Amino acid sequence: MPERTIATAFEALLSRNVPTDGERSAATQHRASIENSLSQLENFGLRETGSFRHGTAVRGRSDIDVLVSLGGGRPASSDTALERLRSTLARSFPLTPVRVSRPAVVVNFASGDERWEVIPGYYLRARGDHAIYSIPAPGGGWMETAPSAHLSYVTEVNRSPSGGAKGLARLVKTWKYANLNGAKVSSFYLEMRATQRMAGESSFIPYLDFAYLIRDLARHGLADMNDPTGLTGRFRAASTETYRSTAVTMLTADAKRVEDAIELEKTGRRSAAFTKLSYVFVGTTFPSQFY
Repeated sequence: MPERTIATAFEALLSRNVPTDGERSAATQHRASIENSLSQLENFGLRETGSFRHGTAVRGRSDIDVLVSLGGGRPASSDTALERLRSTLARSFPLTPVRVSRPAVVVNFASGDERWEVIPGYYLRARGDHAIYSIPAPGGGWMETAPSAHLSYVTEVNRSPSGGAKGLARLVKTWKYANLNGAKVSSFYLEMRATQRMAGESSFIPYLDFAYLIRDLARHGLADMNDPTGLTGRFRAASTETYRSTAVTMLTADAKRVEDAIELEKTGRRSAAFTKLSYVFVGTTFPSQFY
């Protein structure tokens, strides 16, 4: 019976979590109806952001994220912008759940199987080829974002080592979705941290880079992150302190499990190593040792 190592198991985990062609097609199914709804507001079009746009989506898990560039002047309160957007979408889709989940308004099509997150944005300025917008911040108020700059950053780092930035981002998001009760961490934050790590690497070894990333995230307590493009401010890992501290506790435990698993394999106890890793990815099926 063929046997996996930890290294090949992580490669299998990464491969099996690439979105299917069907998921990619479904991601665009409701775009026209969303755009038609938003035509009731003064806007300058939709810009796709997030995991599908960046090539870091996780099979069966990732949402379709779009930023709508709104006109008419930014209101003082981001709550006002979110409620205005929510009420517009709710009128257009009366049988579909529509709710605010900062920084977006979430529209759950197909009983939640196709989830759109629509972020209200207000143009602030441009830096080179990149537009900077003001959007609702996770904890209230406003924050700045530069979607095209962040996409360019991920794409550039992903070139060398080839596939490293996107692969590591997909792995750490897979961990997040496997631990949804405790890992309420921003996917964007995890993606930027993964890309930042790979920017200094000459090769991508999925299991080792994942081990180092979650170890460092735990050690630094999911600290706020400076925008690596230098165009905006700082990113928060979570919308509340409780979410951040809970995720740090989980990361600390899982970083130790991964470290222990690697050592167990080195000493010939691969079965025990795979048991450890099954707890790290408890909400999904980690590739089995034998297949």
